[in-house]
Amino acid sequence: MPKYRLQALLEIRERAEEEAKQHFADAMNALEDEKKTLAALEQELEDMIADRLRRREEYAAKLASGEMKITDQSAAYRFIDRLKEREEEQRGRIDAQQEQVREAEKALKRAQDALIEATQDLKALLKHKENWEAEIKKVRKQREADQLDEIAQTIYQQRNRN
Repeated sequence: MPKYRLQALLEIRERAEEEAKQHFADAMNALEDEKKTLAALEQELEDMIADRLRRREEYAAKLASGEMKITDQSAAYRFIDRLKEREEEQRGRIDAQQEQVREAEKALKRAQDALIEATQDLKALLKHKENWEAEIKKVRKQREADQLDEIAQTIYQQRNRN
């Protein structure tokens, strides 16, 4: 069988598809990492809020029982206010991380689109190669049939001469 004239292009498209698959897998892993980071930040915020509420209740209980002086109360409330500020900073980190997740999702979509395109390009070329091989086989069979016809004709002519 003759060599497929687009074999080099076929190999290029196969490599492109493999690279697209790898890029897609990398993008999926990156998205998962960003989501894990977001979940960790959100869990940290929940823990911060729970800690602040627990401390506020603790301070209120100490104040009500007389364990805390009124003068200590202002320091406790300042501490609670600082905890609230830290929560706001954490919310800012969460917002930034949510943007990172959105960017990772966009990158994943682009990688998916590139993979689909590379796969379609490869499939189209593989279909072309299949059709080319089928045409080669058809031409060979026709040539063989023509040769057999010639042989049969030659034998017939030789028998009629005798």
